[in-house]
Amino acid sequence: NSGSLLLTKPNLKAVEDSKMQHQRRPKRIIAPPRDAQKRSRCNLWNFFKAFALVLLLIYFCFVSALLRSKHALDLAGIQTPASVPSQKELSSKENNPQDLLILALEREFLSKKSPVDHGSNDNSDINIDDELPKYVDKEKDSDSARTKKRSAEQITEEDTDMPRRPSCFDHGTPCKFDEVGKYLEGAALFTIMHKQSDAIPNHRRIPPSMASNATYIASRRSLGPANGSMTALFEYNPTLLPLNSELDEKLLDYLTGRYHPDITDEEANKVKYLSISRAANLHGCTGGNRKNGQPTKEQSYLNLVLLDADLQPIPDASGALLPFYILFPKCYKAETLSAFQDYQIIAARSTKGNRKKDQLFMTASDRKTSIFPIDIRRVLGPTNDAEGWNTKMKSKPVPMIPEEGDSPDFFYGKGLQVRFMDDIAPKNRSLGTGCKYDLNYHSMDWKKNYHVFDVPDVHGSGENPATYIELRPHWTRMTRKINFYADQFIKYEDWELVPNGTFANFWNDGRRSETDAQANQYKGGEPPEQFSPPKNTDWDASVGFGRGTACCVDFDFGNNENFKVGISHSTTEGRGYVSRFYAFDLRAPKFLVVATSGPFCFGGLNNDTDINSETHYFPPQKSKLNATYAFYDCPSVTFASGITEYHADKNYVVISYGVNDCYSRSIVVSKERIIEFLDVNRTESWKPWNW
Repeated sequence: NSGSLLLTKPNLKAVEDSKMQHQRRPKRIIAPPRDAQKRSRCNLWNFFKAFALVLLLIYFCFVSALLRSKHALDLAGIQTPASVPSQKELSSKENNPQDLLILALEREFLSKKSPVDHGSNDNSDINIDDELPKYVDKEKDSDSARTKKRSAEQITEEDTDMPRRPSCFDHGTPCKFDEVGKYLEGAALFTIMHKQSDAIPNHRRIPPSMASNATYIASRRSLGPANGSMTALFEYNPTLLPLNSELDEKLLDYLTGRYHPDITDEEANKVKYLSISRAANLHGCTGGNRKNGQPTKEQSYLNLVLLDADLQPIPDASGALLPFYILFPKCYKAETLSAFQDYQIIAARSTKGNRKKDQLFMTASDRKTSIFPIDIRRVLGPTNDAEGWNTKMKSKPVPMIPEEGDSPDFFYGKGLQVRFMDDIAPKNRSLGTGCKYDLNYHSMDWKKNYHVFDVPDVHGSGENPATYIELRPHWTRMTRKINFYADQFIKYEDWELVPNGTFANFWNDGRRSETDAQANQYKGGEPPEQFSPPKNTDWDASVGFGRGTACCVDFDFGNNENFKVGISHSTTEGRGYVSRFYAFDLRAPKFLVVATSGPFCFGGLNNDTDINSETHYFPPQKSKLNATYAFYDCPSVTFASGITEYHADKNYVVISYGVNDCYSRSIVVSKERIIEFLDVNRTESWKPWNW
């Protein structure tokens, strides 16, 4: 072909000769480039530097260990690791066997642990003299409370120092949980950290000197007898019951002590609230501990304290008791976990024709909620006598002075006396017998966080107000009419919460049938939130849009528009607790929700503004609200367990809540600020929903 190479014999020979010459040529050695040589030297130098750094770190660790060891020995020189208390300590504890035992436990702990506990939230030294830790301001005085309260006029005058209205309210952009919460608290007359109850004995407390020692605090959940009688108790999730003109005079006299010949009218008039909270050995202070895996019994006391107009405790007017033990002793002894956790006291009308509330009821909840009639009265010292206590309940009081065979740890305090019905078991127990069934006979329903409210009974004569339970505040919103009327509260059959009510699942969880409940949902949904949460916030599906928290206070929205306002809560992915205000119409049977705020978080302890802040000796908690991996400047858990009108000014409400399952706090906030949360544009946005 044209252009092809013709390989003739001479040409083939020339090609072979060329290959042979190429093979005989020596191979060239290619030297590495200069950059590679430089990299090799750098790697060697980096190795030497790293080796030197490791030696330096080892040296510093060695020196640090020596210093820590010396410091520990210095402290050990002023501590006596023996478990026997000194004579000085014996005299200071007044030879109380329980105080001596807890002191021995503390000293035994110190003898086994390094005096500087590196598992604690604060590395301050342990103060064995039981003084307040370093982070507590010793110069603060309780009189400073007066400087922390403001009048409504002062709030207006100091407006420049208050948090400004969030810009998201005006621009419709997502609102930060903490920014909105601070704006709410900015309208507070005052904020208060509730003092610990004087009913709880010292041997059930954490000593101030050990307040920053997380390892010691955790050990107080497991030290001592298996019955939990030496574990430490923490008070949180408060509710305030106002002792006002809505209560029957006889009930008021018993609660304030006016009935008692040795309590003056002046002393009785000081009492304005009954505080109800839980005092539990499961808590969130300094790391905290929860239910599972503990060698000692779980305990949750009903903690009762009388408060004055400033929300301060009345001295020696308190009591703490274990209702689960008192009502179901066999079940209590058989169970490690408590069936009762959070408590509320409801004042209700039990006498037809009497428009005053004359009977108290206790609700106790864990996964489900139980309800029982209860009597409470103020006394001047421990007594087991019921003389002069004339109510619809005729049973013996809970012994304040332990009787033969009684545990001394099921009741603490000397200022409040309590009694329940003696005969709480039904005569006909055809649905089942045993601990679970005994509880289910008293089921309010199968979940918790229920709200009870009353309105005029438009379907009756109007003489006797009707009472309802709000099962859920949002979307799957349901209410049920309930009954507190009874001639007496002596035996189980005397009173029925839901007349002719039935159970949907009595044998499992005490779930009541919904055939007697009213669904209160709009066909087109509920009113939209007044402001939206931060973007990318995911909600805990098990809680849903919102569960009940606290309810209900009457609000006047203007132009004769009156609604009840409550608080609901949701949890974010990350277990951050946020709250919402909501308002609903008073007309039965729908009680339609007419307005809902957006979500926000409540604040924690503020040493600068909180009354009684000097009484809180635990180290500042560093945990922040975690909302889907975004963090906000408020505690991770704030559970608003109570809302009620402020006694001194009806234009304000008291919102009470537990913080991180550790302590109790209240803020006194104007109704006007809450209405702003429910109508941020001030356009009466609730009107289209109030049909």
